[in-house]
Amino acid sequence: MLDTIFKNGAVYDGTGGEPANLDVGVSGGEIVALGNLKEKMARRVIDVSGQAVCPGFIDIQNHSDSYWTIFDYPHQQSLLAQGITSVNFGNCGASLAPLPSLEALKSVQKWHSLEGANLNWQYFDQYLYALSKQPLGVNVGSLVGHATLRRGLVGDAVRKITAQESKVLERLLEGALRSGGAGLSLGLIYAHEYNAGEEELLRLSRTVKKFDRLLSVHLRSEGTHVLEALDEALHLAESAGARLKISHLKIRGENNWPLFDQLLSRIERAFSRGLKIYFDIYPYDTSWNVLYTYLPKWGFEGGRKALLGRLAQPYLRRKILDSLSSQAEVLKNIVIATAGASPHLVGRTFSDIAAAHGVSVPEAVLQVLSSAESEVVVFDKNVDERQMRELLKHPLSVVATDGAGFDQHLKSTFKNLVHPRCFGAAVRFLEMATKENLLPLSQAVHKLTGRPAEALNLPRRGIIKKRAHADIVVFDPDKLSDRATLENPFLAPAGISSVMVNGKLAIEAGRFTGKYAGEVLRY
Repeated sequence: MLDTIFKNGAVYDGTGGEPANLDVGVSGGEIVALGNLKEKMARRVIDVSGQAVCPGFIDIQNHSDSYWTIFDYPHQQSLLAQGITSVNFGNCGASLAPLPSLEALKSVQKWHSLEGANLNWQYFDQYLYALSKQPLGVNVGSLVGHATLRRGLVGDAVRKITAQESKVLERLLEGALRSGGAGLSLGLIYAHEYNAGEEELLRLSRTVKKFDRLLSVHLRSEGTHVLEALDEALHLAESAGARLKISHLKIRGENNWPLFDQLLSRIERAFSRGLKIYFDIYPYDTSWNVLYTYLPKWGFEGGRKALLGRLAQPYLRRKILDSLSSQAEVLKNIVIATAGASPHLVGRTFSDIAAAHGVSVPEAVLQVLSSAESEVVVFDKNVDERQMRELLKHPLSVVATDGAGFDQHLKSTFKNLVHPRCFGAAVRFLEMATKENLLPLSQAVHKLTGRPAEALNLPRRGIIKKRAHADIVVFDPDKLSDRATLENPFLAPAGISSVMVNGKLAIEAGRFTGKYAGEVLRY
C-alpha cells in the first residue's frame, strides 16, 4: 500500500517539457509510481483534478542562515507557503561554518545582530549535524562563504593574504566541501572581500572545480562598474573550469540601465564558449541592500569599526559626503528596513530623516550609519522592470527569493521590515508566467525546480520521476496570487493547495499541518 496518491493532476516533471495527465504515488519519502494508479491502494488519496503537480521549488539563493531565521523560525512558513521545499544558503560570501575563529561569524552581522546567538559548532560537518538535530520545515544545504573563511583567518585586516594563508583557506574550503558543502560563495561587493586578489580567488575556485561544486558570485559592482565586475566573475570561473552562478543579477540605478544589452551579451558569449553558467533573479524591481554598499569602497574597507572610525573624523566624513552628493536624488527615496541599534528609524526614508534634522540627504545617510552602528538594510526601487522581465525569461536564469523564511504570526510583532519576496517570490513569478504570458508554465516550473537542482547537482530533487525524493507542490494556475507587499509582507500567497516535503504533507488543503519534514542536504 502506498502512503499517498495525487490523483488526476497535470504533472509538470521539472524538465521543462509539456505536462502529462498522471497520478503520482508516494511511499517512504520517495515517488514510487507514476501513471494510472486507480488500481493502487493508498492511505491517503488526494484528488487534484484541474491543478498542476510539480516538484517542490528549490530556492538556490536564500539567506535564512544570515538572517538567523532558520533557528528563530525553523518551520520556514513563508517559504513553504509559496511551494519552496529546499533552500540553499551560505550565499554572498557569508556562511555559518567553518569558523576558524569567532571573527568569522561577523561576516553575517550586516544582515542580523549576533547578540545572544548560541553556537555549538566550529567545523562544517558539526554545523550540518547541529542543523540535523533541530526541526526543519524545509530541506537545507549550504555553500561555504569566502568572507567567513577569510575573516576567520585574518580578522579585519585590510590586506591581501600571504601564500601560507592562502593554503590555509584552501584546506578549510576543502574540508567543508568534503563534509557536504554545496560550493563556494563570494560576496565581492562587501568590505571583507574587497581586497581579495585574483590569485586567492582562483586557487579557491580551482578547489571548487576539484569537487565539482558550484561557484556562486555576488558581483563586485551592480552599478557603474557592473560590466567589469561581470568580466571578473566570468574570467574566474573559466580559468578554474568551475560551474558559475551569479547571485541576484541586476543593474542598480537608472543611469546604469543602458549597460543591460552588453551585460547579457557577455554572459551569452561565455555560455557559447562552454562555461556552465546560471544566474538567479527575483521578480521585483525593489532591492533589499546593505546600506554601506552605497558608500565609496575605501569608505567601508576594513569593516564596521573602520567605517565608524572614518565617520568620526571630520576630514574623512566630508570626503565620504562629497562622494554621496551625486546620489542624493536616489538616496532620498530609499526606505530603511533594518536599523540595528536605532529601530525607531525603520520605515522612514532618508528624505524624511533629512527634513526632520535639517540636514542634507547624504548627511542623513551618515547619521543613520553612525547611530545604527552601520547595521542598516534598506529597500531601494532601483531595478528596471523591463530588464527584470527579460532576465526572468532568459534560458540561463533560475528564480530565487534572495530572502529568508519567516513565520506568518510575526506580522504584529516583528520590528523590522521584510521584503515581500520572502513570502511571494515563487508565486509572483508563476503568476507572471500564467497571467501575463511571460513564458510557458512548463518553463517557469523548470526555473524553480529542475534547473536549480542541476546547478546544485541534486539529481533526485527538482524532478518528478521514480526514486526521486517526494518533494511535491500542487497549485491551481488560475488561482495563483502573490499578496505580499512592501507595506504588508506577512501575507501568504493564494493558489497553492498542497506542499509535500520528503513524503510528508507540510500543507494540505491550503493549511499548514505543523509537520517538520525537512532534511539536511549534504552534497
